[in-house]
Amino acid sequence: MKKLRRLVRHAWRALSARVQALPGYEGVARWLGALTPVGWAVIVAMLAGTVAALAFGWLEGFIVAVMGLVALVVAVASVASPSPLSVSLRMKNDRIVAGQVAVGRVRVVNESGRRSGSTLVEVTIGRGSGEFLVPPISGNGTWNESFSVMTKRRGVINVGPARTVRMDGLGLLRRVRSWDDPILVHVHPPTVRFSFDATGTQMDVEGVASEKLTSSDVSFHALRDYEPGDDRRAVHWPSTARFGRLIVRQFEETHRSHHMVLLDTRVDAWDRRSFETAVSVAASLALAGSGEARTVSMHTADEWIPTGSPMAMLDALSEMETSTRSEFAGIVRRCIMERGGISVLSIVVGAGVDDEEAARLANIAPVDVIVSVIRVVPGRARRRRKITRGVIIDCPSLEDLPMLVSRGVNA
Repeated sequence: MKKLRRLVRHAWRALSARVQALPGYEGVARWLGALTPVGWAVIVAMLAGTVAALAFGWLEGFIVAVMGLVALVVAVASVASPSPLSVSLRMKNDRIVAGQVAVGRVRVVNESGRRSGSTLVEVTIGRGSGEFLVPPISGNGTWNESFSVMTKRRGVINVGPARTVRMDGLGLLRRVRSWDDPILVHVHPPTVRFSFDATGTQMDVEGVASEKLTSSDVSFHALRDYEPGDDRRAVHWPSTARFGRLIVRQFEETHRSHHMVLLDTRVDAWDRRSFETAVSVAASLALAGSGEARTVSMHTADEWIPTGSPMAMLDALSEMETSTRSEFAGIVRRCIMERGGISVLSIVVGAGVDDEEAARLANIAPVDVIVSVIRVVPGRARRRRKITRGVIIDCPSLEDLPMLVSRGVNA
């Protein structure tokens, strides 16, 4: 039986390939695809009427066949003529924040000099679609209609393409034409802005200037009088000659500032609400660093998120999904090895990570890296607890984040 089924499938595929290779196949297939269920019913009635007329001499069968043929000819004539209308689809903004409304516009132009008939325009919006009944448009006239797309949470919404739908009066044929390409609307996670100091303890001549003054570094601060013990190499000889006393250069210490944000995206670690809050928390931490011209890296359980620009990062987070990985500590270890020289490490985890596991994650980082483990726990009281290698922060909501970390994780 299995062998017979395989032979039948093979024969069907071979027959299909031969039929598709016939001249005119695509055109015939396109028109057959335009038939509605009513159109198929008319064809069946035509065939049945023809058989009845030929086999039994029934006049009624012949009449049914002729009437069906006339109806199909009229239907083809009504939808086959080229439409004078052109359709364009535009979005006011293709990047918005979750919870906001995206506004789009459908524009229909009558490119002929005569009045057009009414037309149905369909626009795909995510998994659904919107329908617009376009009234008759005067010659060379236009018709515009705005529409809105509600966004409840982070993601990417496909808007479009717009399609014109032409049907005959009896509903036998339905001809659809697509216009333009779909527009991708990136729905970014909500974020909050706050000041975040990602400057670490490591000295780095390519780092950022700190408030601590020193007599030897690369970030010049000011000139001052020489004091016993100052390095003679710091003497500023032009000023010394001018004032007649030793003047030395004073510098600001430069420290490394590389903030790494690790987001646990394992599917088993979150419910939907908590995960979306965690994405917003991680995005806010990364934006706080990038807004102050610091180096920022971000990684999920699966991949590095581009942080070259805030927009690229938020677009990537819009597209991000949960991961099927089962172990997170190894991911933390690998990320630290791949991106050496970090000064501050922020690890965003779910409620399933207890204090002991959070401390183990913090201990993976080098001893000169400041670590915070931010546990997103909606409904729980906010808390900030110091551990040996950093802090554990319980963050119940995005709005609580600035209060918990605005002083920097070392506070």
